[in-house]
Amino acid sequence: MPSAVRPRSPSPVRASKKVKPDATSSIQLPAGAERAALHESYNAETPYKHIVVPGLLSDELLEAVVQETTTYGVRGEEGSIPGWGWEPKETDIYKIQQTPDLTSLDPEHLPEESLAALPDVTRLKESLYSQEFRDFVRDVTGCGPLSGKKTDCSVGLYTQGSHLLLHDDSISTRVISYILYLPNSPLDAPESDLTKVADNGKFSKGWDPKWGGSLELFPVENGEERGLPGPKAVKSIPVKWGQIIFFQVQPGRSYHSVEEVIVGDNRKRLGVSGWFHRPIEGEEGFGAYNDEKTRQATLSSLAQITSAPTLPIVPYTADPPAGLSSAHVKFLSPFIAPSYLTTQTLEKLAGQFVPESQIVLHNFLHPELADKIKGETEAADKRDYGESKLIPAQGCGEGDGWELQGPSSKHRYVSLTGPSQSTPALQTVMDKLLPSEAFRAWLSVVSSLAPTGHRSEARRFRRGLDYTLAAGEDRAGEVRLDAYLGLTWWGDVQSGSDEEEALFEHGGWECYLAAPDENEDPETYQSELAKRAAKANEEAGEDDVPKEEAEAKVDEAKEAEPEASASKTSAAEKAKDVSISMGGVELEFDPDQFSDGDFDTDSEGGDDGEPLLTLPVGWNKLLLVLRDPGVMRFVKYLSAAAPGSRWDVGGEWEVGMLEEDDDEEDVEEDKKEA
Repeated sequence: MPSAVRPRSPSPVRASKKVKPDATSSIQLPAGAERAALHESYNAETPYKHIVVPGLLSDELLEAVVQETTTYGVRGEEGSIPGWGWEPKETDIYKIQQTPDLTSLDPEHLPEESLAALPDVTRLKESLYSQEFRDFVRDVTGCGPLSGKKTDCSVGLYTQGSHLLLHDDSISTRVISYILYLPNSPLDAPESDLTKVADNGKFSKGWDPKWGGSLELFPVENGEERGLPGPKAVKSIPVKWGQIIFFQVQPGRSYHSVEEVIVGDNRKRLGVSGWFHRPIEGEEGFGAYNDEKTRQATLSSLAQITSAPTLPIVPYTADPPAGLSSAHVKFLSPFIAPSYLTTQTLEKLAGQFVPESQIVLHNFLHPELADKIKGETEAADKRDYGESKLIPAQGCGEGDGWELQGPSSKHRYVSLTGPSQSTPALQTVMDKLLPSEAFRAWLSVVSSLAPTGHRSEARRFRRGLDYTLAAGEDRAGEVRLDAYLGLTWWGDVQSGSDEEEALFEHGGWECYLAAPDENEDPETYQSELAKRAAKANEEAGEDDVPKEEAEAKVDEAKEAEPEASASKTSAAEKAKDVSISMGGVELEFDPDQFSDGDFDTDSEGGDDGEPLLTLPVGWNKLLLVLRDPGVMRFVKYLSAAAPGSRWDVGGEWEVGMLEEDDDEEDVEEDKKEA
């Protein structure tokens, strides 16, 4: 992260006396036959039209911009440029540091002192959106008119751990996406054949592809013109100093992501990225485009992640069991720890779950079965990763019953779909325990609900590759009972400890959040949970199940658990008082994005109690959550720096209300009359 202390900037008086360079003086654009050749190359590229062009802007300007970024500081902190600076951001889809939009480089938005300290990035913005540069973009891409008034770009800083998952950029009036690369390293960083000292002598410029950060392009499944993206990138464009990548924004087609940066040494994948928009009213070419609003709404990656789940619900063929029978307990005994099969423990678990709608059960599996699964999963990771610290190949972990799952606009991981020689114990949980009538009865007893159908799978999230994006049932849908058993071998740490808190640094945490607005871009919307993910659950506390008897409790991770709202104030009022940090970084959110139901158990305004929550990777922990319609969940991208894969098995259950027997109703009536 850049230092919050910066060198003293020139005074406004001195700066105002400098001659402002002409923005176009830094532009070096090809013409004639060379420009025509670029247009042909653009049209011929796959998996969709794009072009990589070096040398369009002078090194003098680009090096000045890089040097200027060292003065930014962290926005709002002491020593930063007033109203400016780096803003650490993390959501389900990205982790990055970013400046405010360069549109704010204007006296209406920033004080004179700040503008005087930012002459080079201002000149860069003016160069990119000049008529000359926009004409070049039109000639190369063949697009229609582009706005010179609607600027939309920012400076982005990717350091170790930063990433941007798959999306298509489709939102609003965007026409052309672009990325300008300015990778740099301090002069004292380890030497590399792919870096060289900048002309100004103040840093090294260049980048090694093995450091990550490449732009990955994804095809549409089945070779269609538009549709869902495939799970694997088919092209990787490495970062190179001074080059600009252009591509047309196409809903349901222009899928891309930014690979995680895995190098340290204070190396920076710096860049300026943004979009050229359609002309606004009053500009030449206004109204020249067809909106295709319906197609965009259907095919954009935001619409895809909120669409129906990939796996269908499998209905049960028999009526719900009437309680947990001795036969059920006998069947469950090899799978579930004995403490979770006693009548006393089950009553206490139900007493906790019903009012809270969520619970975490530690040491859930029988110890013998748990030990076998730990050995299997750890061995699989050692086999597939070895000693390498690089991002693994996209096909890592496939085979032996494990199959890659997409579409990558919603999720990417490998799941167990066939017989496995390497993970047989894990497979027994998936194939025998979860679909059984006995487990159905156990869920019914704990939740006081009647499971009527389910979908489940065993998942492996490979480090440096896998994730799920925020998704859930439609707001008009039904409640779901989620049951996920965390089986990540390297997550076997003491609950509530510093070691558990440190697990968040590797990603892979599971989150529940409110659904985004319809017009929010998955690249830019900040998920509700990521914004308040680390708020402690003050009301949960220790559960009252004795550890020696049940070893179960509602988690209390210091900054990782949710807070249940106990008041009837509006969500916006509640949000004003929420201060969230994830991995030591305070996250921002807009209180106006909240609705009154976001903090409530009952989305229609019932009793408060059900919080949104987040949990780190864990070992042998069962998470049960009753999820309301509209509530979404995701598993954060797992960093390449993680010790191994994130493993889990579980799914979601359709549920109904339990019906009381007539005899039980008569007894209750007799009690009331007495």
